[in-house]
Amino acid sequence: MNDLMRINDKTENDYDRYEELLLKRDHILKESESILIAYTREFGELMQTVFMRKIECIRLKKLIAYCQKQINRGLKIDMDEASDSVDTEMVTYYIDLMDMIERNEDAKNAQSVDELRYLRSKRIYRRLAKKLHPDINARTERDEELSMLWNRIVSAYQASDDNELENLEVLARKMLNELGDEGFEIVLDNIAERIVKLERTIGELITSEPYVYKDLLLDEDKVKEKKDKLNAELDEYTKYLAELTDIHEDMISKEGVSITWKIN
Repeated sequence: MNDLMRINDKTENDYDRYEELLLKRDHILKESESILIAYTREFGELMQTVFMRKIECIRLKKLIAYCQKQINRGLKIDMDEASDSVDTEMVTYYIDLMDMIERNEDAKNAQSVDELRYLRSKRIYRRLAKKLHPDINARTERDEELSMLWNRIVSAYQASDDNELENLEVLARKMLNELGDEGFEIVLDNIAERIVKLERTIGELITSEPYVYKDLLLDEDKVKEKKDKLNAELDEYTKYLAELTDIHEDMISKEGVSITWKIN
């Protein structure tokens, strides 16, 4: 009997540890989103300017290469055709730039989280996670309504929407009662392996972007150092762009090189 009690106690302790790690992981993921917003607000515009200048350099370098190829072949340089050809090669860069611009706009428009709302949201989420988290309750993934409800809970938690979480908690209790709360089977096979895996995941999260930006943002000297490096990079690209511009202008102004432009 005592042996059985020790086994049960160990299982319960493992379950408690697993639950604790799940909630810790979700908290880190939520905190990472806030860190990314703060990081983007601090450095986003400058990083965007650097990337735009880099794109200008890449585009002009490709344009020079295109023109040089035409010159080597003794062909006319159609600037409209050259521009279209280079822009086709630059599509992925333009897409990355648009993504960066959107992220910066999102960060600017993001609302700051009130501490009280955040703490209330966290408490409600913890209560709901103990019942509905897919890693704890396998039925959440199998049942379409439970799955949709859980997704709404996660979205509300990420937004620290404590009012919505309160509403969702009422719906969750109603749904659980209808389905039979005690009827839910919590099956945690290989719980020791699950715990190790979660601990590894948490370790990776707190040592990777954007979580690692947390220490940087809290250190004024490091923030200044980061901005100085970005400004130095911007200066380098600006100088390089000027050099490429001179090369390109010299290339198309040489005697014997025929340039054509389409007139709309």
